[in-house]
Amino acid sequence: MSKTLPDQIADLLISLIFTGDLQAGEKLPPERQLAEFLDVDRTSLRMALRTLGRMNAVRSVQGSGIRVGDVRRDMGLDFLDNLYRIPELELGGELLLAGLELFNRAIPTAIRLALEKRERSGGAPEDATIPALVQRMYQGLNDGMAMADLADLEVSMIDTIMTATGNLVLQASSTSSRRIRSLLTKKLFEQIDVRAHMDHQVQMLMRTQQGDYQLDELIQQYQQYIDTLTQPLRAHLNNIPEQPRLLRSPLHNGRNIISLRSLTDSA
Repeated sequence: MSKTLPDQIADLLISLIFTGDLQAGEKLPPERQLAEFLDVDRTSLRMALRTLGRMNAVRSVQGSGIRVGDVRRDMGLDFLDNLYRIPELELGGELLLAGLELFNRAIPTAIRLALEKRERSGGAPEDATIPALVQRMYQGLNDGMAMADLADLEVSMIDTIMTATGNLVLQASSTSSRRIRSLLTKKLFEQIDVRAHMDHQVQMLMRTQQGDYQLDELIQQYQQYIDTLTQPLRAHLNNIPEQPRLLRSPLHNGRNIISLRSLTDSA
């Protein structure tokens, strides 16, 4: 589905803020001047700026116009979620490594919460979704399914675990980060023995279904496993450019605008 003009403008400004082309505290050019530079109508520009305002990516300062927010201090999951939706933006190793480290901690935590919730409910019957996904992955492996499709099944399995925690904040964070988790899992599956990984997942699933575990020990073992599993991906991400880069303009008006420096420097 093609993006609307306001969405394209928002994607461009989000990208420029994330790459540092627009810096924290910097004042945006006046609306008329910015619309003329981008070759867009002012109504579409206003709609895009409202979108960025809801993300705290920009803020209106009385008597001082519109100022750029601070990526690290002001912006939340909605800003990150929009970053992952911009195919023209190369995210850079720093963000991908940060995502990998977070997910390596979040998944064992989610497993713990899901198992604790099950124990509190008196050992409620297992959700059949995870075994079904595992079965589909094995079938996909045998049928030569593309690694990207197998990775999507793995992401769906993690989503199911997040839902099983019953923790709304964790579920919302999981939903907002799904795109970067999918990207990282696809890169991971290019570098590991996926069948061996599936065998490990099945063994763990069987232990939890049979109640054959001590929770602290299980989580510690899984944490060690996932840290070891992702070592090749971590090495790969350490070897790509650390900083993000805008490859081409998300604003598809034929002008390929990938910087506002000439406009902001003259302001």
